[in-house]
Amino acid sequence: MFWSILVVVTVVATCSAIFTIYEGLNFSASLASLSCAVLCFVIAFVAVKTSLYNQCYLVMCCALSCFLMPMLFLFCGGITSGMPLYCITSLALIAFAVRGRAKNISFTISLLIQAATIYMSWKNPDILYTTLDRDGAFLDILVTHILTGITLFAVGSFSLMAYVQEREKSERLVARLDYLAVRDSLTGLYNRRYLLKFLDERVWKHRNDYFIAMFDLDNFKQVNTKYDHKFGDKVICAVGELIQKVGDETAGECVARYGCEKFIYLINAGSEVEAYSKVESIRKSVRQISLDEHPELQLTISGGLLPCSAKSVADINQLLFRVDELVVSAKNQGKNQIRNMVEN
Repeated sequence: MFWSILVVVTVVATCSAIFTIYEGLNFSASLASLSCAVLCFVIAFVAVKTSLYNQCYLVMCCALSCFLMPMLFLFCGGITSGMPLYCITSLALIAFAVRGRAKNISFTISLLIQAATIYMSWKNPDILYTTLDRDGAFLDILVTHILTGITLFAVGSFSLMAYVQEREKSERLVARLDYLAVRDSLTGLYNRRYLLKFLDERVWKHRNDYFIAMFDLDNFKQVNTKYDHKFGDKVICAVGELIQKVGDETAGECVARYGCEKFIYLINAGSEVEAYSKVESIRKSVRQISLDEHPELQLTISGGLLPCSAKSVADINQLLFRVDELVVSAKNQGKNQIRNMVEN
């Protein structure tokens, strides 16, 4: 935004200086017009060196509105020229500065200085260095009208473009934050926070229809130790992706990463046999996973399956505790197996 406006102002100031020379006005008028373009180059240099873009922009606007525009008004024909349009444009540019209080003060001072300059030229016409005749005035106003129109259009377009880009960036950030609020950043599965909410708001109200399965990767610490944590992350992602493919969100199911190497699958099934069949298929499929970096590695998981409507389960915390007990039982009895409530 800063560079866009600076380039537009520089181009317009240069064109104005060239036209001032073409009109044959006095040397002071041409020099004052050219100084606007020079100021823009100086501001650009300082901005590159300091990276203080907001401050540099405000300084540029103040220099234009408080000094160069009043000077050009006196040198280039006053009210008989197109300078009032340039003055209004310079005031409008202050609106694009981001510093609230400093911007308001700068606008007020600039407006007062320009108003005072116009008033003094009305009360004392002799302070004007140049007064244009009818043809010169019309020509000057025509060129000024074109240049200020281009300036305001370009600045407005760049501002709208910057606003749209910033808004899209904000929307992407909000969407990303919303995603991370319910998703695990590594696997893309639902996270523990969402899982607990899902259990409370949906499963527990219809617990007769649901079964909870917990999976724990066998010997995962050894995988991290023998290979590395980066490879361990790939293992977790591979297993999580496999479980997610089995889960059916359209049927009200949910797959979540519960811990480091633990996953929970909330199954919407008509019977424990149906639910167990899904869980057992996952266990068998994990054994078939082959990772390119270490194809010799054979993965296994231990799991527990529990109906959410179990009479021994009084609340969600107890539900999670009991299914975790089943996983521990599967680990203690040799791993690579699914334990359910009946077997215990």
